[in-house]
Order: sequence, then C-alpha cells, then structure tokens
Amino acid sequence: MAPKEWVKVDLDVPDLGTITGLCFDQSTCQYLGVPYAVVPGRFRRPQPAPVPWPEKKWDGTKLGPFCAQPPRDFYPIPSPPRPWVDNPPMSSTDCLNLNISVPTPPSVSAGKPQYPVMVFLHGGAFVYAAGGAAIYDGRALAEVSQRLGVPTIIIAINFRLGVYGFLASKEIQSYNHEFGEDGVGNYGLWDQIEALRWVQKHISAFGGDPERVTLFGQSAGGVSTNVHLLREEKLFSSAIIQSGLLPLCGVMSAEQYQAIYDKLLDVLEIPKDLPPRERLRRLVDIEEEKLTVAMIPVCITPVITFSLCDDHYLIGGPMPKHSDYSKFKAPSWCQRILIGDVANECVIWNKGFRGLDAAAFIARIKSFLKDDTKAQKFIDLYKITPDMDRTETFYKIEKFTTDGLYTAVNWSAVRANPQIYAYHFDVPSPFDNEWGGLAHHSLDNVYVWSLLRDHLPPCQQRVSAQMAEYWLRFANGQEPWERFDRGGKFMIFENDRCVMKSVEEDAARGYAIWETIERQGLTNDFHDLCDELCMRREELTDSAAKPAALEVKDLAEYGIKANLRKVAWE
Repeated sequence: MAPKEWVKVDLDVPDLGTITGLCFDQSTCQYLGVPYAVVPGRFRRPQPAPVPWPEKKWDGTKLGPFCAQPPRDFYPIPSPPRPWVDNPPMSSTDCLNLNISVPTPPSVSAGKPQYPVMVFLHGGAFVYAAGGAAIYDGRALAEVSQRLGVPTIIIAINFRLGVYGFLASKEIQSYNHEFGEDGVGNYGLWDQIEALRWVQKHISAFGGDPERVTLFGQSAGGVSTNVHLLREEKLFSSAIIQSGLLPLCGVMSAEQYQAIYDKLLDVLEIPKDLPPRERLRRLVDIEEEKLTVAMIPVCITPVITFSLCDDHYLIGGPMPKHSDYSKFKAPSWCQRILIGDVANECVIWNKGFRGLDAAAFIARIKSFLKDDTKAQKFIDLYKITPDMDRTETFYKIEKFTTDGLYTAVNWSAVRANPQIYAYHFDVPSPFDNEWGGLAHHSLDNVYVWSLLRDHLPPCQQRVSAQMAEYWLRFANGQEPWERFDRGGKFMIFENDRCVMKSVEEDAARGYAIWETIERQGLTNDFHDLCDELCMRREELTDSAAKPAALEVKDLAEYGIKANLRKVAWE
C-alpha cells in the first residue's frame, strides 16, 4: 500500500498557527510529530504544550521523537516500508507528540468537523513501541475508510514509557507534591490524558468531530483505554479494547514500587547512605542512556513490564482487581465498547515460564498459592499432570496464563455488560519466525491497520479487510456485528473467515472453566498466579532480591534461539 507520490500541504489551526503536512496521491494527508504537551521534568506530570507554535508554524512532515526504551529481545511482525519519513530519535523529554492521518486534503476537510476520529494507544508492556512506529502509520487505515465511504481520522500517540512514564516511590511522591501534583507514577497515563484533551480542542481544524472520538488500544494500550473509561472526564465517546483490561500488566502500590526504585539506585551506583532527596536528585539528573539500560537488570524478565501505580488518585480511588469485572459497567458517557483477545496471548512472556517442566509447573502453583486445596482445583480444571512432556507443558502454561490474564476476565466483563461487541482472534501468523503459526499477542494489529495486507495469504487478506472495516464502522457509530446481548455470540476471526459463534459452539475455548473459577472465588488467585508465572512479580518487588548481573553486551542472550513450534525450552 505504498503511495505513488506525496506533496506538502498547509493547514491553518486556530490558536496554534499553520502546520505543513504530507498529502498522498492527492487524497489522504498526514500531520506528524504534533506536540500536545511538554515534560516539565523527569518524574513529573505533563503540562499542555505552549500555544501558539513557535513563529505560529509547525513542520508536520517529520515524525517526532518517541520515548527512550531498552531493546526488545524479539519482535514477530515485520516493519512496513515507509520511505516518505526518516526514523525519529528517542527522547524521554521530547516524546509527547501525535500523528494525524486525515482521509481527505485540506481543501475538503479543513475546519469542518465532519469526520469521526480514532485515537490509538499502543501496547508494549508500558516499556516498548511507539505511536509513530511504522506498523501504526494511519495513512492506510484512513485511505481504507475513504474507500468504504466511512471517512475517518486516525491518530496515534507517543507517550512516556518505562521508568520515565511509570516509576514510583515514596521519594518521588514527596517530590511530586512539592509541585502541587497529587498521586505518584502513571506519568505515561497523564500524557495520554493531555493528548486526548488536545484532540478535543484542536481536531475540528483537521476536519474531525470531537463529539465522535473512539479511543482504541491494544495490550498496555487496552489497559490505558480501560483506565480512561474509569475516569470521570469525558474525552471520547466509544472504546475498543484489544487484549488488555486494567490489571493485565500488574498494579503495584508505591511501597511495592519502592523495591524497584531502590534496585535502580543500586544498579546506577547511587550510594544508599545519601539522604533520600539527594539520591532522587542524582536519579533525576542521570544520563538518559544509563537510566534506560538500568531497567534491564532491575526488571528481571526479557520482556520488561511496568505496572500502573495504585495511587488512589488517577481514577479517584483504588484500581479494580480481576474479580471486580464480574460487576463491570460501561460509564453513561461511553456505552459503546468493543472488546476481544487473541488465542496465544501469553507467548509474549514465554521466557518467564518456558524453563518449567510439568513437575516444576505443579510445584510452582502450589508454592505460590500456599493452599493445596486451591492449587488442586486449578490443576484439575486444566488437567495438568506430571507426565506431560516439555512441549505439552509449555503450551499448557501458555493457555493457562492466556486465560488467567486475558480471556477469563474478558468473559466476566462481557457477561456483566452484555451490550459489548465481543470477539476472539484465532488467525495463525503467516510470518516465518519463532511465533509463526500462532495467533500471538499483537498479531491482530497487522490485520486492522492494513499496512502489511499484501504480505498475507489471500484468505487472510480477506480477513484483514473485514477487520479494518469492522473497526471503522464501529468508529462511525455503526454495528460492526451483532452485540453480545442480542444473540450471545462472539465474532471469531479465523484463518479464512469471520464467523459468529455462540458460547456453546465455541465451548472448547474454556468458558465453563472460567465460570467455575469465578464461582469459587478464585479469580484474583488465577490472575496473580499467572502474573507471577509470566512476570515474576514476587522477585521483582522483593527488596532483598539482587538485580541481575547484566550488561549491555549481554543483550544478545535475549534472542530466541529455538522455534517454539518445535522446541519449547532452552
């Protein structure tokens, strides 16, 4: 879907000035790297970007920086070509920008709030990725919307990640209070809030309707979307949550985060005997590269995951637990919600558990729950036996954790709020890599965003076209498929078709097991156990546990060396 040609275009934005963007094939236009807020300092809440732009101009032909982040050990999706822009630099201080793709040129859309808007929050365990990544380039989806007769503006946001977006501690909390900032941590979520406020104020100049904004996110972006549903500020009117309700990446108190904070100081060789304020000052001032690399030994697992801080301020109270989703209700101002998951979600955290054989898996369940009766219920429900071989054990754990972190809680939410549009994504990856053949975490992005459609097998190209249309029609206020409360059915995306199925027709997925777990009051135990298997939370928050002795030169060890379809361990 490469454009034939692109030219520069100018658009006047009231209060801000003139922005120069790129217009493709005389239709879809992009305005890139648009600043929505500024970072006043490390571990500080964002502030709105100054208005107007410098000299009342903005060059929207270049991508803005994305947040500094450690390297990923493995990424299973090829990057689409994007010859019209250069890759941007990383920066934890200059990354608060967004990219806007409009389905028509300024002569058609400027200043006419006619199009619905989709605002995307990317995943990446609150540590990786960027709204400006090629896979989330909105040009193709905006172009598809125009062809379908449902023209839609697509926006993707960059926000702070990792320590820059989520680190918390008692010292940081006191530091924040000195600036009149309540709460602690969650700076990346506050960044998103400022971005959504910017959209409300300015998107009409681009042709967008601020009354018709769909917030959609995947993985950590789904968690973020869930957070914004729980806040009282109406910044969007409908929501799509792909693979992630709120507790997915964990929720930690400031006290739990203190252990991570202290380990970070150790790795960075900031002396413990310094006064707390001096230690924080050194952490605030330390070079970005050193702080970024320090996340690797502190956070233990190859797929580093940062959690929300339960500061009782971000959403006006405590964060919900998984068991709370059996009472989930959409807020009155956002009744339209689409939610779903993929079949092999937890393969993303496979290095957290792939060293376990069957006996070790059983032992881990028992040692974590510290209650043999509870442990045996899980062992029996999932038919976990000590004679399973290593590959069977691997896929048993992957299914167990996918259910515990994703599908079971989604099922609770759907039953509690059946006006939801619900789906499961079962399409196997066609790409030749370690996760080929699996419907793995994040793969659904490929099919919705449409940039790699030409690289898919013909049958999957049709599924991709249908998914993109469903997402766009939902954003346009139409029904993508039948709501769950009308027929009790999920939309199932399969290798060669999109089909509605009832729970009875789809029973092998495990609904009865999840209902049994919920009925017996084990929902939170299920989530916490799966969180531990994938992210090793106990070790992460244990102040006595030493950080891993890992240096940058050791990062090659993070590469996956075995094809998981054949061998599930090293």
